[in-house]
Amino acid sequence: MAQSTPIYDDSTFFKNYLDLPRQQHGLDGAPEWPILRSMVGPVQGDKVLDLGCGLGWFSRWAVDNGARHVDALDVSRNMIEKAKEMTPTGMQSTTINYQVKDLEEGLSLEAASYNVIYSSLTFHYLETTTFTRLLGLFHAALKPGGRLVFSVEHPIYTAPTCDTFISVDLPSGQKEESIWPLNRYGYEGLRQTRWLGGHIRKHHRTLTTHVQGLLDAGFVISGVREYMASEEDLAKEPRWKGALERPIFLLIKADKSKSI
Repeated sequence: MAQSTPIYDDSTFFKNYLDLPRQQHGLDGAPEWPILRSMVGPVQGDKVLDLGCGLGWFSRWAVDNGARHVDALDVSRNMIEKAKEMTPTGMQSTTINYQVKDLEEGLSLEAASYNVIYSSLTFHYLETTTFTRLLGLFHAALKPGGRLVFSVEHPIYTAPTCDTFISVDLPSGQKEESIWPLNRYGYEGLRQTRWLGGHIRKHHRTLTTHVQGLLDAGFVISGVREYMASEEDLAKEPRWKGALERPIFLLIKADKSKSI
């Protein structure tokens, strides 16, 4: 997002993206999914909004678990076309409405129309002004008692101006260790990194900005988790070694009061 042509619509980048474990295996390839699933809760009979739906894994899960309708949005045409291709025809035509939509360009949502708004690893692509504005829109679009559940890259990962581990020499007799180069945490804004052979634009914001933005929008925060990898996760993804001791994702559940 906030790029003239979405990076996911670059053919080489998209091919590399499809080779990732979480795209090969869907939700089962996302180690943070069990936590998000518990935050989402039952969706039987719910109307759901899936923001940054990607290949539609969560949208299809929601329908399989009883959601009556899902609006699934993504900025990438490649993502939406692939999601449609992977979705059974009957499910797509009756319960999932896939749309190409850039959240940076504005979003119109009917008031009190959704039970669940969900987003996985999308909001860190948005400028903070857009993010905070959308939180107000999400709150208005949820029915009383509805919930917003989302994940983003943890701020300690979006903050650094250097996005690779640094090796350091420890005292004699100890093994060399790699450390994460955390810097400029308090300086929010654009960060540019390389990933899967492409140039990625993300927007860093602090944990305070995430939480205070939700509170200012009227939400009641009912869940916050900083996801760190387990030994089991590491066996599947050796590159996450550093995530055994530092969080890689921030997961939040925020509710709209039933009394509204």
